[in-house]
Amino acid sequence: MHILRSVIAAKTISLIVLAPFYVTAQEKSHVTSDQVTHAIQELEKLAQTQIQEHGLPGVAIAVVFQDKVVYAKGFGVRDVNTKTPVDADTVFQLASLSKPIGSTVVGALVGEGKITWDSKLSVLDPTFAMFDPWVTHEITIRDMYAHRSGLPEHAGDLLEDLGFTRAEILHRLRYQHPASSFRSHYAYTNFGMTEGGIAAAKAYGLEWEQAAEEKLFKPLGMSSTSSRYANFVT
Repeated sequence: MHILRSVIAAKTISLIVLAPFYVTAQEKSHVTSDQVTHAIQELEKLAQTQIQEHGLPGVAIAVVFQDKVVYAKGFGVRDVNTKTPVDADTVFQLASLSKPIGSTVVGALVGEGKITWDSKLSVLDPTFAMFDPWVTHEITIRDMYAHRSGLPEHAGDLLEDLGFTRAEILHRLRYQHPASSFRSHYAYTNFGMTEGGIAAAKAYGLEWEQAAEEKLFKPLGMSSTSSRYANFVT
């Protein structure tokens, strides 16, 4: 499964900065508590409206003001059968919102100096291969995060839908004919980024899940956030 797309789970799916709704960096210092309180009241109405209009089972929303969580609440249900309500601690999958989270983790690893964005995957993770042996030798973390590897768009996604493991999907990318020449086109690939993250973590002797915990989640006190699928299903 996609470690950078569909596995990372968090307490909330929305982080809203209100003043009352749109604020520039120059203006944010002028936001008052009263404005935030008013905006939160409007936000509650908006959440209920969105649930009704779009058929959403449930959402959770957090508002941060002056570096503090001033509002956290769930709306709707987490299970349409059991009607278990969503609350502020309900865990959600983040889908592709996890891309900037994953890149932040890799950026932290790069910042420690053992690797760079241009480190080759063939050095960091010799088990990984692309269809073209030359590309296998040359491809870098940057190539994967820039979606310029030559892999077809969403390469490997259907295999995940069929139940293949992450390791098996990454192994099978070597059989995938390229959709374009290396570094010539942009094509969004979840598993390309996945491999880039895994390779970066391996340079430090870490699994991706460990790297995410140590470099981002724990330092920020994100105790309900995880890259482990087991943590989501339980």
